[in-house]
Amino acid sequence: MAKHLNAICFGGGGLVGTAKALGHLVGFDQIVREPGTRTELKKSFFDYMAESGVPLRELEPRLDEVFDRMPAHVRSGRSDHVSRYFEVAVGISGGSLLASGLISGIPLVELVRECLTFPVNHYFVPDFKEYMRGLRYLPLVPFRMTKLMANDLRRGPERLSPNALRRGRRTLPYIRRYSRLACELLTAFHDILPRGLFSGDGIITYIEELSARYGLANNFDTVRESGRHLFIIAERFNAAQTLSNPSDPSTTIYFGMPPYDKTPVSHAIRASCSIPGITTPYAFKDHGRDGKVYDLVDGAIGKTIGRRRILENLPIDCVVTVNPIVPYTGQLENVLDNMEQLYRKLIYSRLKAVESYISDDIKERSIHLESKPQDFFYNMLRVDKMKEGLFEGYYQTLKYCAENYVTINDRLRRGGLCLVPRTEIFRLVTQSSTVRERAYILKAQRMERGSLRRRLGGALSTALQGWDADESELDLLEDELRASELEAGELPQEH
Repeated sequence: MAKHLNAICFGGGGLVGTAKALGHLVGFDQIVREPGTRTELKKSFFDYMAESGVPLRELEPRLDEVFDRMPAHVRSGRSDHVSRYFEVAVGISGGSLLASGLISGIPLVELVRECLTFPVNHYFVPDFKEYMRGLRYLPLVPFRMTKLMANDLRRGPERLSPNALRRGRRTLPYIRRYSRLACELLTAFHDILPRGLFSGDGIITYIEELSARYGLANNFDTVRESGRHLFIIAERFNAAQTLSNPSDPSTTIYFGMPPYDKTPVSHAIRASCSIPGITTPYAFKDHGRDGKVYDLVDGAIGKTIGRRRILENLPIDCVVTVNPIVPYTGQLENVLDNMEQLYRKLIYSRLKAVESYISDDIKERSIHLESKPQDFFYNMLRVDKMKEGLFEGYYQTLKYCAENYVTINDRLRRGGLCLVPRTEIFRLVTQSSTVRERAYILKAQRMERGSLRRRLGGALSTALQGWDADESELDLLEDELRASELEAGELPQEH
């Protein structure tokens, strides 16, 4: 059989988005095969979770019970398929950690363990160096404020035309003057503000720990010597490529491509995971541009998936893209929801724009995995919802592949791969344990996003009765979920 070169690209999405992308990977690994092994089935992490009797809501504290249920070949990764079938991995933001783990051969179940036990203290470490840098300018603040107030007194009140002062507008000059002064006074503090709240250096330490425990490759040359390719995307935040001058160099860095293949993988991941305003940018001396120092930030600022350049440089037969950032179509409750939706809209609109003009050849080689916009919406930094994101990605992958079985099989065939029989995928989607766990997710989300009266009632019910509903309530939830999916035409009816 001819040798095929397949790629998988992971988009970013914060902590919850990264867990969701990993769920997509777990689901895809369970159903993708070579044609000769198409009928060979395997259990996923969630199957072992169901066998051990551990509900999703109790997964973190009872994780060892799930792993005790797994045979040795599963824990060692010998039964993993995606890591063998895909020799090129691309990662942006949190997806860079998944890409590096996959290409290094870390077992999928161990990636799940690391996701569910992620030490957030490595990420949310206050950047005291950045705070001290700003405090150096603190003595200048009184002088700047004095200068600004003196300039305001010298200018005096705002002068407006007589027409502007008619009909109750006599206070307008004072409003304009003091609003201008307030904005100017704020500029007196801009030098003492940090560039980011948290230091990303803990991510470097965490990746180095994974390298020591699991053998995660921390060098791009080591990855290339093994016959594989790893690319991590970051963005030069203090650079621009304008439409008026298209000859300007690109602001995107592809770590793993010359001359950016000498940077350690841990530093590349740290740069790609730097969310502006939250994490301090990564200072990078760019030897490819005369040693100029750039501030590198989250690769999602410039790219959503980043597959086109990879396809131009390597003879990729089939590429799977995983995008965990999808706008929500439900009710937005507060300012945090609106900010989250704004971020999702901006990222996703760029993805749609790119998809509209890519060549038909690239489309025929691409399989795009994502969730439906009405199914899952949580803030990307909510650590407590990572397990729900993990399961949601898994479930949505199975459902999407069942619904688009023929199209996905045709595109996988270009890479020498195929899906397991469609009936088996439907069985995975509809099995009672999976549907039951999904019912818990939907119940929690509906309560959080419902009216105030409904939320108070749900919180009171939970406090009095707990989450351990009786069997009839679970059956009712399962039947309700299945009825809604049958009504939408998503699942086949059982006979």
